[in-house]
Amino acid sequence: MPNTLKPLGIAAVLSVVGAVGATSVAKNVHADDGCRHVRGRIQSTFTTTNCTSPVGLCTTGKITGAGPLDAATTFLALDVAPSAGLPAVEPAANLVYSGSLTINARRGTLMIHDLGVLDAATTSFTELERPVSGTGIFTQANNAFFISGSIVNNGTGFDGELSGELCFRDQDD
Repeated sequence: MPNTLKPLGIAAVLSVVGAVGATSVAKNVHADDGCRHVRGRIQSTFTTTNCTSPVGLCTTGKITGAGPLDAATTFLALDVAPSAGLPAVEPAANLVYSGSLTINARRGTLMIHDLGVLDAATTSFTELERPVSGTGIFTQANNAFFISGSIVNNGTGFDGELSGELCFRDQDD
């Protein structure tokens, strides 16, 4: 019987987390709060130029089709863990990584904490993007959005879709 209680406990926890998450999103996604849906494309290339990453992983790129986020980007990896941090169940080639994504847009700069997972077998990745600081219209940006896609160009870059909600001071856009 203890085995039947364990799945029920996990389901209960996931239900509570889902309800809290839905409440948080509903609270943060009001147009009158300065929140808006963002969607676009991000393309980047690995670089060693001016790369100060402690793990040697940096990219430069651009965002297109995302309105105020259309801009040049730079990414600096701060840490990487093999097996996506789960060595008992994931192959060593799968990675979890964390770093800083900078978006240098026309109306301000947005600094983001990036948390991602890379599946080496499918060359696909997904990331959670959480604003940390900014200038211009991004001075008090908050909420999270996501990027997902794949490694492209024989492993020299990423191509992904950006989507989610971002809250910021948008005056004229």
